[in-house]
Amino acid sequence: MSGSTRPDPLATSGPARTADTAPANVLVVDDKEIVRNFLCEVLELAGHRVTVVETGRDALDVCHKGQVQVLVTDLRMEPMSGQELIRRLKAHSPSTVPIVLTGYGSVERTVELMRLGAFDVLTKPCRATEILATVEKALAHHEALDANQDLRTRLEAQEGKRQQIQEKLAMIGKLAAGVAHELNNPLDATLRCVRLTKDRVKDDPEASEYLDLAHAGLLRMADIVQSLLTFSREAAVEQAPQPLDELVGEAITGVALALDTAAPRMRQDIDTIVAGVHVPRGLHQVVTNLLRNAADACEGEGTITVTGRLVDDEILLEVTDLGPGIAEDVLPRVFEPFFTTKDPGKGTGLGLPISARLVEKFGGAMSIECPASGGTIVTVALPAERYGADLVQEAS
Repeated sequence: MSGSTRPDPLATSGPARTADTAPANVLVVDDKEIVRNFLCEVLELAGHRVTVVETGRDALDVCHKGQVQVLVTDLRMEPMSGQELIRRLKAHSPSTVPIVLTGYGSVERTVELMRLGAFDVLTKPCRATEILATVEKALAHHEALDANQDLRTRLEAQEGKRQQIQEKLAMIGKLAAGVAHELNNPLDATLRCVRLTKDRVKDDPEASEYLDLAHAGLLRMADIVQSLLTFSREAAVEQAPQPLDELVGEAITGVALALDTAAPRMRQDIDTIVAGVHVPRGLHQVVTNLLRNAADACEGEGTITVTGRLVDDEILLEVTDLGPGIAEDVLPRVFEPFFTTKDPGKGTGLGLPISARLVEKFGGAMSIECPASGGTIVTVALPAERYGADLVQEAS
């Protein structure tokens, strides 16, 4: 591009932005006024918002004050070169996409600028169509950078929340071991005393009723202590292998017997390919807990289904109920220790965190979703190669 020859922007117009596309913020930096004016006219006719400045320092000031999507800069400027401008820009505005216009282009210089962070290097003189096409590509690149940054931000937030939960779990784990040891012995002694006293007051209905209430309360305390023990790092996890379909069947039978007439219908649908896979016996506690939660949600109605299948390189075990589901604002908190939506006295808020922790010890992960159609699906994903190395090959 020379000062004596200036293409007509109207005659050489490139790809214009559509009416429903937000105008881009383009910053033009050049120490020659005629070049600044030309670039400004070309870019504005294409629908962009254009800011023009004369020096690199002015460009940095503009970038610091607001978002600039694309930077079009000359290379040889004083007192700050285009190369130095790009270097500083990457440190302070990494999503701004730099384009270099230079009359001193070479392969070596282009490679150096690209390594520094330049999106493209155009050699003067160049047509308006080439400038516009490059700016459009730079805008697409900017959008991709923004999307990646948004994803990184969300992942960092999730990782931060996961870290907070892990720290909380570790704290509870340390607390649990001490509490359990302190409470187990007096609880056992008190339960024995209550049982012995019940035998002595058989003929006093009122006293028997009071002792039954005390006995029930003590059992609940013992259950909480056991939950804390399970949650602590010192708790042993049963690793003895058991076929998946057999384990699920036992869990369904156990929950059905425990709930008796209050139990909803429960069934399993385990694919043949994973039915005989041997999983840790400790998974029985996880399935039992999920079935109890589903039964509470269903209030004895409907059907709870436990399915097992192979998807890619994972064994997926899903517990599905047709209950009311979980509120959207509650769903992110269900794995927090002591968080529960059940009525007071009906839940410790440790069932799901304990289950999730056990699944993690087995090398898997747990997730919960509530479909728009209703109900809740809790998924336990286990690595197929760990519990059945030949499953993936068989399936394929």
